[in-house]
Amino acid sequence: MHPWGNCKPGAWKLVRVITETLDEQQQIVHSNVTETKTTLVDVGDDAITLEVKAVVELAGKRFDAEPQSVKQGFHGEPAGLDLKIRNLSPAEVVIENQRIPCKVEQLEQVGAVSKTVTTLYYTNAVSPYILKRDSVTTDLERNSVLSEMAMEVTALNMPGEVLNKIRCTTHVKTVQTRPGGTILTLAVVSNEVPGGVIGHTSKELDAQGHLVRRSTLKLLAYSFDPEDGRVGLFGRKRPNRFRNKSASHFAPPLVPPLAPN
Repeated sequence: MHPWGNCKPGAWKLVRVITETLDEQQQIVHSNVTETKTTLVDVGDDAITLEVKAVVELAGKRFDAEPQSVKQGFHGEPAGLDLKIRNLSPAEVVIENQRIPCKVEQLEQVGAVSKTVTTLYYTNAVSPYILKRDSVTTDLERNSVLSEMAMEVTALNMPGEVLNKIRCTTHVKTVQTRPGGTILTLAVVSNEVPGGVIGHTSKELDAQGHLVRRSTLKLLAYSFDPEDGRVGLFGRKRPNRFRNKSASHFAPPLVPPLAPN
């Protein structure tokens, strides 16, 4: 059921994210382009390891960000976290007037200052398997809500273009809310692509409902087989390197996380 679950080590995908920041007059004040290549390195007994490489274009110049190794549990949580899992009563998810029986799990992750409780609805019968996910993160000291995330599948078996070929895809809507605003993401996913996501559109609204940021993601290339040893990231040499922790802020999560980013 994991987006990389039908892949073997060496599978990879390359996406481009264009992000624009807007001012109070809805004029673009800043934009950047990020190309991110994600490669499946290992599948363990309780986690997967991904290698993430990014190239960022700022003011017409391109820079390599430092490669990162990301280890995730099968529910999308950072590997090594103490995750409590509880089975709830089965329920139905309705998609396009179709009632789909689902198993329901509740996941609880407790950190130093916050707790996240996630309820997910999943089935073996319908891709992308996890059909609904609701998460609430609360402050342990004040018992106040820090953020919420609601993910739901809105359409099944939709035709979608994947690198000039029509594939069967699923439409997914994710809403992340916090005191400072809301992020709405509409994604198109397919289990015929490593990592699932083949495209998305996203917008961020501030607490007053004003649009402050928007982004689009497009799939550029992918393979279920390891690369053939091309030199340099994406086959190109990039001499300038720097760390940019926020470069892919609006790229969708590799797996819907227990708490919104």
